[in-house]
Amino acid sequence: MAHDPISPDALRTPVFTRLKGKRVVLASSSPRRRDILATVGVHPEIVPSTFKEDLPKSDFFGDTAHEYPVETATHKAKEVYIRLVMQDEHDPPDLVIAADTVIVHQGKILEKPLDKTDNVRMLADMCGHSFHVVTGVAIVHPILQAPGYEVRTVCEQTRVHFADVPAPLLQAYADSGEGLDRAGGFAIQGRGALFIRSIEGDYNNVVGFPLYSVFELLHTLVENEELDFEGTA
Repeated sequence: MAHDPISPDALRTPVFTRLKGKRVVLASSSPRRRDILATVGVHPEIVPSTFKEDLPKSDFFGDTAHEYPVETATHKAKEVYIRLVMQDEHDPPDLVIAADTVIVHQGKILEKPLDKTDNVRMLADMCGHSFHVVTGVAIVHPILQAPGYEVRTVCEQTRVHFADVPAPLLQAYADSGEGLDRAGGFAIQGRGALFIRSIEGDYNNVVGFPLYSVFELLHTLVENEELDFEGTA
């Protein structure tokens, strides 16, 4: 089966050249992550993971909170990779990318709000404070040795300074529904930008995918000849 995730207008770099004609899979249904990849000419196959994302948060607190999205992304990437190999061993994925984004505020992990009431509470707790948006990315690629694949990970943290927002504005935002599907309950690329005084770090990471860090890792793997797709065929 033919695959071509790299658009003709993508930059001619070793990473994009290596990925051309390969089966690249994004283990996420997030339109934000898909769009970020599309800006640099990468259009992966979309295969959402079935991993339930139910790791106990009590195991990730304080200094270890940033490990939670990395672990979640790893489980998601491995689930999709193994499932696709089992579905068709003659057309396995060459690269599976999974990501998970959370807010870490006062040592606690915040994911998506449960409903609009929870969205207001979550936003109110962050008002006037700074916190970190943490995204874990896991990349799975085939190797010859058992178990037949290797997992590489990236963890990116961006510090966000949240404004002291009036309660009516928080309620209006929650009522809009925009924040219900976002970690922390806000979208920096949407109306949620009204709440952000400033950030320190990668903007794309706050949206949900640390593009620079991921492609820095891929560049290193290609440079070190660790993405040898032909050798695993």
